[in-house]
Amino acid sequence: MNRFHSKQKGTALVTVVLIAAVVIVMVIESVKTIRFQKQLSSNLINRDQAYSYLMGMEELAKIWLKRAFENEKEDVVHLNQPWAQDNITFPIDGGAMTATIKDMQSCFNLNTIAAADNSPGDSRGKDDEDNRRGESPEVPNASRNGAKGELPGQQIFQQLLGQVMDSSEVPAQDLAAAARDWMDEDFEPFDQGAEDDFYQGLEVAYRTPNSSIAHVSELRTIKGFSRPVYDSIKKLVCVLPKNVNTINVNTVEAENYAIIYAALKNNKVNSSSVQQALSERPEEGYTAVKEFTDKLESSEKDLGEYLSVTSKFFMVNAKAEIGKTRVSLKTIFERDEDNNFKVISRYYGRD
Repeated sequence: MNRFHSKQKGTALVTVVLIAAVVIVMVIESVKTIRFQKQLSSNLINRDQAYSYLMGMEELAKIWLKRAFENEKEDVVHLNQPWAQDNITFPIDGGAMTATIKDMQSCFNLNTIAAADNSPGDSRGKDDEDNRRGESPEVPNASRNGAKGELPGQQIFQQLLGQVMDSSEVPAQDLAAAARDWMDEDFEPFDQGAEDDFYQGLEVAYRTPNSSIAHVSELRTIKGFSRPVYDSIKKLVCVLPKNVNTINVNTVEAENYAIIYAALKNNKVNSSSVQQALSERPEEGYTAVKEFTDKLESSEKDLGEYLSVTSKFFMVNAKAEIGKTRVSLKTIFERDEDNNFKVISRYYGRD
């Protein structure tokens, strides 16, 4: 009988211990959940607050850009003007906010690769005033087309790739062809290009969008654009929602001379002379494209067909950090003839 009572006491003790253990685990998990929910709520609040700050920065940048060009007598755009700001910092509650303004015509616009109508600029004049603005007389598209039907933008991109890529990588011609097929409206692959039949045969299958590129990182989904290839080109290219293909010689950094070299109509020009012409750029920039091309010592007509000394598109890259929350907003503005700036695209993210 005593043995029976001892077993009962032992069973009761084990039961109490198990119940206590379960309760403790539940309490610990509850505390963890509460902490997680608290941190999540804090992060969401910080994120929303950061985005609000970024939208304020966007409006501030719009005002800053407008004022920066109000007192400019000429349309020439260069890096010594007030808009060309880098890492503007503002303190905010619990963190800080920075912003950088970039000329979006100081890089190659990927959306011109498959553009059938790729004649420079939006409108072309026939006098020296247009040339001063970087708007040289209109020329037929065939002047830049390759023997195999390559489009002007495709050829420029191919030359740019050839300048910056390692020779052991995929041929630049194949990469440019694949990029064209990614964006053009047909389903027939260009020479060494790729259409749906290639991408649908991959382990993770997908289709070509047959439309413009939305973000530079989209290159990684195109045939041949490995990480090394992408890393070599990503800082030299950009994406504009419009077919803008002129490069501003006043806002391209000397180290990025390959952008201008690729855009030259005559690729027999020495690349070092392009770099030197950028290094010797006047403080207030070149006032005409011809000023720049004269330094290249070439007799080629319309050498600067795809060059300009003015710009209409600017990007504000704003970043906000509150606590451990970091968000960014990239806004592209278009400047009109009345010096007004309108938003044409926004990109939210961490970088």
